[in-house]
Amino acid sequence: MGKDKSGGRNRSRRTMVLGYISIACLSLIIILFSIYSMNKVCTESDFVIKKILPAKIFSSEMLTSLINQESGIRAYIISDNKDFLEPYYLGNKDIQGYYKSLDNLKDTELGAYTTNQLYDQMKSIQKFYKQQIILVDTGKANQAKLNLIQGKKLVDEFRKTDNILISKIDLEVNISRNKVANTQIIQRCLLAFLGFVLIVGNYIFIRYISNYMYEEVEKKNQVNKELQKLLVSHEEFIANISHELKTPLNVIFSAIQLFQMYCYNGSLDERRDTFIKYLDSMKVNSYRLSKLINNIVDSSKIQAGFFKLNLSNNNIVEVIEEIVMSVTTFTDCKGLNIIFDTNVEEKIIACDPEIIDRIVLNLLSNAIKFSDKGDEILVDVKVENEFVQISVKDNGIGIEKNNLHTIFDRFKQVDKSLSRNAEGTGIGLSLVKSIVELQGGSIYAESEFGQGSKFTVTLPAKKVIKESKLYDGKVKSGDETIRVELSDVYS
Repeated sequence: MGKDKSGGRNRSRRTMVLGYISIACLSLIIILFSIYSMNKVCTESDFVIKKILPAKIFSSEMLTSLINQESGIRAYIISDNKDFLEPYYLGNKDIQGYYKSLDNLKDTELGAYTTNQLYDQMKSIQKFYKQQIILVDTGKANQAKLNLIQGKKLVDEFRKTDNILISKIDLEVNISRNKVANTQIIQRCLLAFLGFVLIVGNYIFIRYISNYMYEEVEKKNQVNKELQKLLVSHEEFIANISHELKTPLNVIFSAIQLFQMYCYNGSLDERRDTFIKYLDSMKVNSYRLSKLINNIVDSSKIQAGFFKLNLSNNNIVEVIEEIVMSVTTFTDCKGLNIIFDTNVEEKIIACDPEIIDRIVLNLLSNAIKFSDKGDEILVDVKVENEFVQISVKDNGIGIEKNNLHTIFDRFKQVDKSLSRNAEGTGIGLSLVKSIVELQGGSIYAESEFGQGSKFTVTLPAKKVIKESKLYDGKVKSGDETIRVELSDVYS
């Protein structure tokens, strides 16, 4: 029982630890996923902000700059006024930034083809503008005027390629925006799912802890109730013991007082018969005290694990028969008919004969105690398979069904009143059960109130190799053991 409780506590502790770990792991997953999602969004945003958008801005600005440069150079060719070259010189200052933005796009999904094409076209345009200025500076303005159509063509080709790049940039921006939006949607859904799982997990865990605490409280309450019942039973047992001790002591003490009175008035010889009668009464009550003390001591020894069996191989049929024959004197005095029956004549098993005596005598004592004059007691020995069954059956008052499950309890007694119909503390059957179980056997009771009772002891039919012989093999009718065990059924 202790191991079961300890195992249950360990399992509960392990479950609680696993619950804490699971919640912690789930929380860590939520945190890591949030960090991952944020990093992914930041990466996409950085890609758009640092690479895509600057390239788009530079492309638009550079296209405007090229158109302004073309217009300025055209005006310079016509007027030969270098003030019109200012847009050209300003555009050359931004050209390196444009080339850098094109280089940033080469490792993106926009590809290197379009960026290289723009790069080459820009080089060609810059080279063409430079040649036009040189032609004007060397006095070949007419040749430069003839080349204006070629310059416009180069700018138009650049515009087309630049528009393609800008379209790709817009498409890439939209793709990145969709990625960010999808990532945020997935993040929200997954976080919602993980949050739901976490809430459900917390609920289940809290419910488990609540149920566990409730069960623990219920177990403690049940233990307290059982302890309370045990304390009540123990108090009843103490009251019964006190009664059983006081009754024979009062008889012995009264007899002693009577003897003292006879001694003082010198009437001992005259009251010899009365004197002998009281001596017998004192002896019987001494036997009762001896039985009670023996039962208490042996019961305590069994509980402490100090009770020792002296097993030897004996004919169990003979042992039981001799015990039955030895109590016929007492049953005859009570007007009871005792019968012994068996289905075999001999069966050698390992047992402690003295303990068998006590078991059978205790059961016979109960049968005699609760039987009326003219009733019958049957002692039966049966050998079935590898077991020996010893039963003691009477047709006395019987036991009520609601009391059958308590008659073998250590501190229980069916009749709890101090004016019981028969003597006894209730410890006898508990002791019998404990002794039978020490020998590897079992005992159970069958009864119908008003019809009698039957107690059946089952012992294993095995033998021992090394015997402990502390028994003379015979139970005499005048044996002290019988007088002690049956002391509460005769006077």
